[in-house]
Amino acid sequence: MDTTAKLALLADAAKYDVACTSSGIDRDARMGALGNTTAAGICHSFSADGRCITLLKVLFTNVCVFDCAYCASRCSNDVPRTSFRPRELADLTMEFYRRNYIEGLFLSSGVLKSPDYTTERIIECLRILREEYGFRGYIHAKAVPGTSSDLLAALGLLADRISVNMELPSSESLALLCPNKTRDSIVAPMCQIARASPKIAIRGRLCGAMRVIWRSGVLPEKRAHSRRRGKARK
Repeated sequence: MDTTAKLALLADAAKYDVACTSSGIDRDARMGALGNTTAAGICHSFSADGRCITLLKVLFTNVCVFDCAYCASRCSNDVPRTSFRPRELADLTMEFYRRNYIEGLFLSSGVLKSPDYTTERIIECLRILREEYGFRGYIHAKAVPGTSSDLLAALGLLADRISVNMELPSSESLALLCPNKTRDSIVAPMCQIARASPKIAIRGRLCGAMRVIWRSGVLPEKRAHSRRRGKARK
């Protein structure tokens, strides 16, 4: 599959990740009307100083060994599969940036072979961008649940922002719909990111998107449970 076909497939698959602003719908331009809307590919996010920035929003791969019931890229779903090579995606990002289409990259991924193997491929892509090509634009990377702490730290040195998806509110629902994931595999990277950034930890949120890590390190479901126990004692 050539790079253009990969981009069409993996940009479309990335539209389900709602961590930044994208429309989710397609609307063509019309004679006598103004503008159009695209569901996937180019999206927008907001920097720390409030600026709206344009990003290439794409998956590194839609190949996935996990079988999360709600995910279009789950291994049991019969869809075309592909993956970028690290340098291929780095080159694509640079070409888009040089043409002033984008100001940065939003990169998520399915789980190719294992969380660590996937993260190693993503790290190599970002390393090429930062170290070989001197790319100083914005990069937002999604952490893959189950990634080792050393690789997560390496990813954080290359990306401007890292975030983790909290897909479901309880361990029970996670076990039911995401049999390959555990609560700890999601919470551990969140805690590591929070510890690495005092500013984020004090604000009590990760990347301004998920209010799930408090300064106490207690998740919402545990926090609510603690309140109920306190009321019961009274």
